[in-house]
Amino acid sequence: MKTVSYESIKADQAWITVTHHLQGRNQLLTDGISFLEKHPSDHALAGRLVVIQYHLRATVRRLMDETSAIKSPSQLKQQVRRQWLMIHQLNFLLRQIDDELGKMGLNSPDFRLWINVKRNRISYKAPSGLYLN
Repeated sequence: MKTVSYESIKADQAWITVTHHLQGRNQLLTDGISFLEKHPSDHALAGRLVVIQYHLRATVRRLMDETSAIKSPSQLKQQVRRQWLMIHQLNFLLRQIDDELGKMGLNSPDFRLWINVKRNRISYKAPSGLYLN
């Protein structure tokens, strides 16, 4: 039987929220690349999005590899602490992506309009509202 605590439930809920945001950003990046590829003057920005998406995937992969390589702690408190550490790292990555998307919007009015519409349409929420322990 797995031991559960209030802290572990909070960490699991934060994990679900962060992974949901990661999936949404990945899809947003994919859609943004497609959008920018249709605008010849914005191909360099499309290239930046490809790099950001690669960074997102590589970072998630690295964090998962690091986590799976470490022997699983026997105590629930250690497991929850490790989970929170990963959640904080992924939340920081989400903020970096949001910052980059904002900067790119300054360079391309077409992209700025597109990203604003896309964010509104998918009920985009920044991860800053996420409760982090």
